Amino acid sequence: MMHEIEDIEQERLRLSQRPSAQEVPPVVGVFDVRTICPVAEFGDRVRSVLDPALRLAVSQRFEGEDLPVDAIPGWFAAVARESVQPAPDFAVQGAERYAAAIGRGAWDLQEWLYQFDPESEFRGWAWWDLTQSGEREARVWVDTWGESFFACDELRWLAHVSGAVEVNGPTLERSEAWIAAAQP
Repeated sequence: MMHEIEDIEQERLRLSQRPSAQEVPPVVGVFDVRTICPVAEFGDRVRSVLDPALRLAVSQRFEGEDLPVDAIPGWFAAVARESVQPAPDFAVQGAERYAAAIGRGAWDLQEWLYQFDPESEFRGWAWWDLTQSGEREARVWVDTWGESFFACDELRWLAHVSGAVEVNGPTLERSEAWIAAAQP
């Protein structure tokens, strides 16, 4: 699925403000996440990484060269590649949980960022929202264009290293489920 620049800009906007019920697609992909930290902290971490990644998607050429990483939070860069800066415990433990769940080691930072290349067809999702479903439980909602099976390991990596203990899904839910979860 190619991501148009306008769509990526809308995705960035949804990181900072909840979309309206009129915008929700008929079905939305959902990941149920249990966290080691308060859901608000988990959400802040996820957004702090996704925002600069999406900014790179609309501003950089993905031509095989290293992308600038200055805006990527240091904790994420440290856990995503070998770094002289040690990664915080929550991120290291998340990387271990990801490896146990997925059977794959840590993502290289550049490899992870390249998943956001608008011309690439690898990323099968777009950020929709995050809602709290329990004290340490969240639902990460993504637009999958109605697909029930899509590439999402980069999102699982981000969730784990941001403080997820467990990431289940994706499942598809009707838009009404998101509308109900998004109500204050």
